[in-house]
Amino acid sequence: MDRNNIVIVGGGLVGQALAGKLSADGNDVALVESNPATARELAETLDVQTVEGNGAMASVLRLAGVETAGLLVASTSSDECNLVAGLLAIELFHVPRVVVRMHDPGHRESFDLVSKGHPDDHVIVNPDAAAVDRVAALLEVPGALDVVTFMDGELLVAGFRIGPSSDFAGLRVSDMRLLFADTPTLAVAIHRGDDCLVPNGEEGIQAGDLVYFAIERDSLKDVVSLVGVSPDNRRRVMVAGAGPIGLSLARRLEARDMRVCVIEEDEDRAQKAASELDSAMVIHGHPTDQTLLEDEEIERVSTFVAVTQDHETNLVSGLLSKRLGATRAFVLVDNPALVALVGDMGIDAIISPRSLTISLTLQVIRGHGVRSGAALLGDQIEIMEIEAIRGGRLTSAPLMEVGLPKGVLVAALRRDDELVVPQGSDQVQSGDRVLLITTSKIASRVSEYLG
Repeated sequence: MDRNNIVIVGGGLVGQALAGKLSADGNDVALVESNPATARELAETLDVQTVEGNGAMASVLRLAGVETAGLLVASTSSDECNLVAGLLAIELFHVPRVVVRMHDPGHRESFDLVSKGHPDDHVIVNPDAAAVDRVAALLEVPGALDVVTFMDGELLVAGFRIGPSSDFAGLRVSDMRLLFADTPTLAVAIHRGDDCLVPNGEEGIQAGDLVYFAIERDSLKDVVSLVGVSPDNRRRVMVAGAGPIGLSLARRLEARDMRVCVIEEDEDRAQKAASELDSAMVIHGHPTDQTLLEDEEIERVSTFVAVTQDHETNLVSGLLSKRLGATRAFVLVDNPALVALVGDMGIDAIISPRSLTISLTLQVIRGHGVRSGAALLGDQIEIMEIEAIRGGRLTSAPLMEVGLPKGVLVAALRRDDELVVPQGSDQVQSGDRVLLITTSKIASRVSEYLG
């Protein structure tokens, strides 16, 4: 087996993005696509081997080189195809690492039975569950456009748009050590214009920047206040869509004692949701119906979350909810053309199952003690939470002497029960949990330092 030989089954948005990223990292990638026209187009646009055929067939996987692959990723739109491809890779071809995208949790038992004994190497990625987790995290942080949790939930990485009146506008990144001397809070990524960067201490924060901060949970209120966001103590959330994502989200919000209203266009699905939820109100209707939204007092809603299967409906209903008075609007949108437009439209956060799937898959691909990970800003920035290993370069010397590439930042360190922002003189020890921020262009090099 060659660790750098990778087979990806499915040439959709996820498969294309992963193939391009992994090929750019220097891997030999074969992309399997069943649609002949799509396969031909991918062969012309991507610098990877393209195999036309059904990835659930052993003969097609052999053509893609699965017998020498170190990793197989099954990311078609069909759970069944992904499951079969994954099981073939494990049982027949003994591929050491397998990642399967799967929406229906009912298939998990079959996969777990076959992958038993290799839970860290054979993994199911559920974009629906990841979307619910992301929305739940966003609801915890007023004003945030994106939120990811690390260190067992004790550390948040949250992105905020910096306004002219924000206390952060005009500060250097290193000045944050003065503001947060006793807690691990740091600016770890900045999106400015067309540029995404991992800042050094001398980088200034400017009004208009989208800045990601690593924040200890206990310091969250202080950061939100300095950003200039007013707290919203209302606990009313309106969810558009009672599909798997909307229903799971509503259940989680009920458990938090939040007031939840669910709008569902399909009558049967609305009735099903009403029978399965406890305290949430379920309304049969369309989320772009202005009269319905006004009747349900949209102006008193703290957050409107649109997660229907129609992403254009999500975008329109999100914009309408903001115009009618909702404080924030989160929308599920995976169409890259629509995502590119959202930043100027007033939507507060985009939930992209494609990006979430890529983030979770990269977590497995990076390996080497990576406990969790996320891709930010159109996959241009990667975050990895790793467990330091004795004998790795990261533990060989103080950070200033380790020689981490430019564009890699050690943002936080957890040793025992203590979280700190390490300085150059600090040395990572075996067993430490470390949060690394890196540009995607050099993310593959980080593995050289992990052991």
